[in-house]
Amino acid sequence: MRRLRAQSLEPTLSERFLRIGDHPYRWFTHLIFVAAGTIRAASGETSRTIPGPCLLLLPASELVRLRLSAGSRGYLFGAALDIIADAIGDYPESEPISRLIGIRTIMSGLTGAQAHVLDQSLAGLVEEINGDGQPSSMAVSARLRLLLHWVWRENTPDEPATSLSSGGSVPLLQRFRQLVEADYRQHLAISIYATRLGVTTDRLHDLCRRNLGRSPLELLHERLCQEARIRLERSDASVRDLSETLGFRDPAHFSHFFKNKTGLSPASYRRMVRQSSAMPGLGANLEYHDWP
Repeated sequence: MRRLRAQSLEPTLSERFLRIGDHPYRWFTHLIFVAAGTIRAASGETSRTIPGPCLLLLPASELVRLRLSAGSRGYLFGAALDIIADAIGDYPESEPISRLIGIRTIMSGLTGAQAHVLDQSLAGLVEEINGDGQPSSMAVSARLRLLLHWVWRENTPDEPATSLSSGGSVPLLQRFRQLVEADYRQHLAISIYATRLGVTTDRLHDLCRRNLGRSPLELLHERLCQEARIRLERSDASVRDLSETLGFRDPAHFSHFFKNKTGLSPASYRRMVRQSSAMPGLGANLEYHDWP
């Protein structure tokens, strides 16, 4: 699953260096758990050294440089925001968990019991993602949901949102992505998203264009098109049913939208997918995972 990364950080004889925020994981949310050893985190002119056991929760950021001392052991996990959003779901705790993962947070001085929970949870995720065979999306989502809920419930960060600076446009773009993920089927006006974010429509348009090279409406349409493709590929639902599910006013409107984005009608796209597992030339224009 290329929208995920997970690795066990085994002890080494020398220091280990990691960069969070580089391509292709630019827009990933990361959790770095250090079970033993020391980690130094630096962002811009700010840096901090944290002894293990500790947990770093890093939302999409410009760049965070990490240095683990020789002999350190732990885990690194990262996920694109649609994976995070699916794990958070729609529950009473979802909103505060979303707020928590939107800031850079350090949990240091973990107890032995807390470290054990994190060790087991992240080991399970690493095994699921890197084990033999295709990772189960359901299993990854379930494990990640439990982990994020635990972090939220146990979290007592010593310097929330100030241990490393997290200003700039990325948090706002992350929040826009979260709103789109929740409401893209409603076909809301971009001005409504801007109001919810507390910015003007022009400001939101400028941020999206400057950081992502696309307008807010183009990003919203990409999400709709991605969902349409997934449902056409994985279900036998009729075009009428898909149209209703995705919030279009009628099947003709949905078909026109889909053909405008892909060059194919929904029926033709489904037929091509079933005839061939390779779809050259379509994916490049429909990628959704390179924004926060």
